[in-house]
Order: sequence, then C-alpha cells, then structure tokens
Amino acid sequence: MNIISRYRSPNFSNLLIPVEFVVLHFTAASLERTLKIFMDPSTEVSAHLVIDRDGSVYELVDCLNGEAKRGWHAGRSHYESLRGAERIRCEGFNDRSIGIELVNLNGNIYPYSERQYAALFRLIETLKRLYPSLNAPDSIVGHEQVAGFRGKSDPGRCFEWSRLFAVCYPEQGMPTREAICPELMAQRMRALVDGVGISYDSINDVVTFPQGLGAEFFSLLSSFSEAALSRE
Repeated sequence: MNIISRYRSPNFSNLLIPVEFVVLHFTAASLERTLKIFMDPSTEVSAHLVIDRDGSVYELVDCLNGEAKRGWHAGRSHYESLRGAERIRCEGFNDRSIGIELVNLNGNIYPYSERQYAALFRLIETLKRLYPSLNAPDSIVGHEQVAGFRGKSDPGRCFEWSRLFAVCYPEQGMPTREAICPELMAQRMRALVDGVGISYDSINDVVTFPQGLGAEFFSLLSSFSEAALSRE
C-alpha cells in the first residue's frame, strides 16, 4: 500500500482520540482540489486519510502510528451503534473516529475505482490491527449514517458496502447501510451532469469536462443535493 505523508493538514486538534469508528466520505473534488482544501487553515476541515482513484493513500492527520489525533471531518453527528446485543447512541464523531475520504466527484453518480476498493480494504485491515474497536463490523460507517439528518450523502449510492463487509468482516454479517440520496435525485443529478456535457469513461476511469467547466462544478452539485435532502 502506497502511503504518502508529505501533505499534512493544519486542521486538527492536538488531542489523541479513542478510535471507535471509521467514517467514509467522498471528496466531491479532484485529488488536487481536495488536498488544497484540507491544507488551507481557513477552511477548518480535514480528514485523516485520502484515497485517490489510483489507490494511493494520503495521510493528512496522524493515525497510522497507532495514535489518532482529532480530525475535523464529521461535524455534528450521531449514530446508534450495535455492539453485540447492546445498542449504544454515539455522538460527536470527530471525537471518536478516523475520517477517510475517497476521491470521487459524486458517489451518488459515479462508481469508485477497483484500486480504491483494494486500498480501502487493506487500510481497514491495518486500522483494525491498530484499533481493536474497529474489529466490529458496525464500526465502519458512512458520513450519511452519522450526519444524514443534515443532508450529508456520502459515500453514496455507488459505494459497494457488501464488498467491504465481505472482504473485511467475513462471516460477521453486514450492518444496514442505506444510501440517503433517493434514486430519483441521483437520476436527476446524473441528467444534469450529462446535460452540461460531462462524460465518464468507465474502462479508463476518466471523467471528461467540456471546455470552461471544472471539477468545482461537482462541489456545487454536492451542495445542491445536500440542501435538497435537508429540506425533506
């Protein structure tokens, strides 16, 4: 696994946290744009890890040395976790989780790459060894599971949860992981990007933009979808 540590985000609290969960996100931006955002102190956002489409892993906030500092990725968040036969309500996921961002312009429209899945699965196995609480399947959640109540919709409809649990938690069962983005909304977003001339080559995993339109368009699209979900 290719770990790149030369990019370090200033957006974290110098506080060691107990790692009880991993929260998965999509970036809604290119890798370059994502790194720029996370390394800008004025944005006040970060994730511990970013996985690029080619499978490269960027560690922006310390966590792979067995001690995790508090990243700023989850925001206002809560979740009822099933541990054994007991259901526990957990809040404030910046205080108890590692955030992993998967480079994807919108995970409700576009699939994740095979190399991203391979890197993510290896990464989860590494984190399970470092943080024993992560050996429970219910410890892997999406931002939509913990913050869907305020419109967060990542990692989205295209993320293959069944693959993750089959590889990383075989014979332990699969917790419920339902996408918050309705299918009709995903279809409308896809029609929007198709309508402005954006195309996706699934064979080569390349998104092509028409002249004058950049990846920032997807940040607006993501914000639009979150606002619409928040109003429901």
